[in-house]
Amino acid sequence: MVKPEDRQRDPELDAIQKVGAAIVSDRKVLVVRKKNQPSAEYYMAGGRMEDGETQRETLMRELAEELGVKATRWEYIDSYEDNAVFEGTPIVIHAYYVEIEGEPTPASEIKEYAWIGADFEVQGLSVSSIMGKRVIPRLAELGYL
Repeated sequence: MVKPEDRQRDPELDAIQKVGAAIVSDRKVLVVRKKNQPSAEYYMAGGRMEDGETQRETLMRELAEELGVKATRWEYIDSYEDNAVFEGTPIVIHAYYVEIEGEPTPASEIKEYAWIGADFEVQGLSVSSIMGKRVIPRLAELGYL
């Protein structure tokens, strides 16, 4: 059986394939916003899988590029499908619970990050639909939030 993190990007799939990191600390999850992003929406750190890259390789590369951190532990949560807001095409996000080494520092296309709890709506924060409707409830169900 192939573990999720060993799966490569499927070039036959029409959807954009991304790997997302649900980094949790003190019962809060780290969310990011891009530079020059037209909305105030937050989403999971991570990004698009490149040809020949496994989910684990994408996860490691994106965390280093976007936040300057290294994943020390990762656990597959699930894969979620939706429509990409900015690209207007189908998207599949392979989500992982991640523990990191290092202090996150926004880099590359990341403008800022925030730590949010399951009560993010009460705080008036806007998050991506996959993050808000699928990942955060799943993290709460698993006892991380």
